Amino acid sequence: MRKFQKYSTKITDFGNYREVTTFHSPQLRSSQEGRHKGGRSADSVISDEAQQERTEKQMFSIKRKIRHYILANDFKYFVTLTIDPKKRDSLDYEIAKQTLLKWCRAQRKTKGKFDYIFVPEFHKSGRVHFHGVIGQPEYRSFTLTEATNPKTGEILIRHNRQVLELKEWRYGFTDVTLIEDKERTSSYMTKYISKELMTGAEMFGKKRYFPSRGLKKPEILFIEDEDSDYSDFIPNFGVVDTDDFGNNILEKAIYKLYIDPETGEIIQKNRDSLIKAKEL
Repeated sequence: MRKFQKYSTKITDFGNYREVTTFHSPQLRSSQEGRHKGGRSADSVISDEAQQERTEKQMFSIKRKIRHYILANDFKYFVTLTIDPKKRDSLDYEIAKQTLLKWCRAQRKTKGKFDYIFVPEFHKSGRVHFHGVIGQPEYRSFTLTEATNPKTGEILIRHNRQVLELKEWRYGFTDVTLIEDKERTSSYMTKYISKELMTGAEMFGKKRYFPSRGLKKPEILFIEDEDSDYSDFIPNFGVVDTDDFGNNILEKAIYKLYIDPETGEIIQKNRDSLIKAKEL
């Protein structure tokens, strides 16, 4: 039997950073208990509308997981790994995937544990390459060198940041940049979870992203607490609605807050705010 929990505040805790969502009206969330867990096969018949809804839910779930992983873990580099067709068949998704995962296992064996997440992307030619984030290995660092423009030989700078090459990847070209903003990196990564990736025939029943084992997950709390006071902070995002008397109310507010590791004080570094009216 499905059970429900009432809450007014949702806290997603990533460690030294947390996102707090408050609601003017009480919310209900259902437990996992009693949910249908059936699957489908390649021969299953499903309406176009149901399939679109299913795809959108899967996309949202995968994007949320990737974003949570990036914000909760200490990734250092954003990387793009391509595959030279002379070295591996990059038109064959399974071969490309196994090339990537075997490389990750080999690097972990020689350099020590490191965290990673990779997402495949298909070029219009059908060839696959991978975008990802990686952390610092436990024992030996990756070999990174300055990338240069192949035509001019000049050092390659993009958006005022040095582009690097990952020498350990011997199957094609690499593009590496230092992660400076986790939020921006997570947005950049999740854009590769596209409808094409979700609905492509070659991707049926296959994983759309590859996380390393042991990644940290944020702690998510649902609190029924009408006394929660965030008046000292500015909502970074909010939705305005009207009550039964025609008065404007802040129906939903999201606060991006940081915890000082030394004092435990809650601070708000980013005070940018976007408030919009509720869609009817």
